[in-house]
Amino acid sequence: MKSPYFSRQIFCMLNQFAVIIYLGFMVRKNYHIENNYLIHFLSLSLLFFDAAYISYKNIKNNKLLNHFFLLLLLLGWQFLLNIFDIQPISKVASMLLLPVCFYQSAYFIQAFLFQSSAYRGQKILFFFLKFFCVMAVISFSFSERAFFVAYQLQFLISISAIIVVGIMQRKRIVFVLKSEWKRLLFPLAFVVIPFIIYIFIFHREAKYMASMGSYIPVMLTFSCIHSIVFQYRPQQTQFLTLSGGYIVVLVLIGLLGMGGTAYLFQISFVAILMSIHIVVLLALIYNALLYMQISRHPIDYNNPTDRQQFYAYSLEQIKREENLRKEFSNYLHDDILQVLLSTKNMICKADQPEVRQLLLDTLSELNNSIRFHMQTYHPNLIRYLTLKENIQNLLDTMEENHSTQIRLDCDNDIFLVEPYNILVYRMIKELVTNALKHSSATIINVLLLQEKGRITLKVIDNGIGFKPFTYRTGSHQGLVSIGEQISLLNGTINIYPAIGGGTTVAISMPMNGGDSYESFVGR
Repeated sequence: MKSPYFSRQIFCMLNQFAVIIYLGFMVRKNYHIENNYLIHFLSLSLLFFDAAYISYKNIKNNKLLNHFFLLLLLLGWQFLLNIFDIQPISKVASMLLLPVCFYQSAYFIQAFLFQSSAYRGQKILFFFLKFFCVMAVISFSFSERAFFVAYQLQFLISISAIIVVGIMQRKRIVFVLKSEWKRLLFPLAFVVIPFIIYIFIFHREAKYMASMGSYIPVMLTFSCIHSIVFQYRPQQTQFLTLSGGYIVVLVLIGLLGMGGTAYLFQISFVAILMSIHIVVLLALIYNALLYMQISRHPIDYNNPTDRQQFYAYSLEQIKREENLRKEFSNYLHDDILQVLLSTKNMICKADQPEVRQLLLDTLSELNNSIRFHMQTYHPNLIRYLTLKENIQNLLDTMEENHSTQIRLDCDNDIFLVEPYNILVYRMIKELVTNALKHSSATIINVLLLQEKGRITLKVIDNGIGFKPFTYRTGSHQGLVSIGEQISLLNGTINIYPAIGGGTTVAISMPMNGGDSYESFVGR
């Protein structure tokens, strides 16, 4: 069975082949690309090429990048079909793709901005986006006039809904903009400046300005997203030794050279552009064949060069795996095995009603314990719930089997970017578990704040108290692990007596948004 990565590469190759066949068919039908559409075709070709690049880089099969890849292909086809709208079939397909592209673009941008997490107003926004997209597509069956009216209505209503949600979630948007502002400067130079020059030259030529209102926002938006996502690129010295900037310069020089050759020798620009797409197709085929070769011949760890590359990484992985094995082994011995032995002894007396009930209760507790520890080793935040709702569900589950009351105090709109949402989720779970086990508390208060780019977490109980800083001695492995994580994140953890008795664990750390998309895309 082929991997999703290889299947996606095959799909990308087929798409590139379809583009070449479509262009060839249009030329055979004498539908040539006029000079005023040359920039348009170069722009949509960049969408196809960027989609191929994203597919190549997305080895981990990240869902957001898969969506990005498919969206760029969809937009590329919509623009390409629109260029040849003289052909009736191309015109119909181009029009039907308009509302679909708008819906998919809006859906992807909000998912990227909020890192696929839930937020207030999300369900209403999705309803408006889906409803008016479907309405626009259905209206095409009545008439073109009805379609364009419905499409304009989709655009206006959807944009209004997006603006309202943006106002409601303005803190998060401002935080992302502040964190990523350096990466937003590159698209200004790469997209805005060339388009300004183009508009300045051809602003009096109506045919050269056609559809530019669609290309500019699309190219600007997705070049910004591309710049943010791929700011974390591992060095691939075995294939490329030049930096990305030099490669871009070489590509531009090549394009100018081919354009000059086409002009001097009166070669059709379509022929040059088809040649470029064929070169990209060959590159995709090369990458697929290379992937197949590497898959069939894995890394030889007896080779000193291969060992040198992976030694440090492997050593760190071994340490982590050993700690996990030790912790998991203790859990199996102290919890699972003991419960199974007790169950085995009680089976002999299962005919007695009270023993039968005890068996059911024991198995139910075992089931809850296994689910609880599964969340500890690999917590899965439910994506259609907000962060507060996920934490509240966790605390409600922990409260079920204890007489202790657990209270959560945090804003409904609190947001933590990757990976802080998962880290804080784990910390809350560990700290509340410790309080339930050791404090004999009747009330546990959990306070979570995120203000001015800083996270504050407090877990306060009214129990028997706790000797300050004993977590450093290693007697509490959970607190030791939290302390190490907080230290790596340039944060602080303090343990001190609570007012009126009990213990307060206070954690404070900065939330660095500049690295959030590295974690989100890489997981």
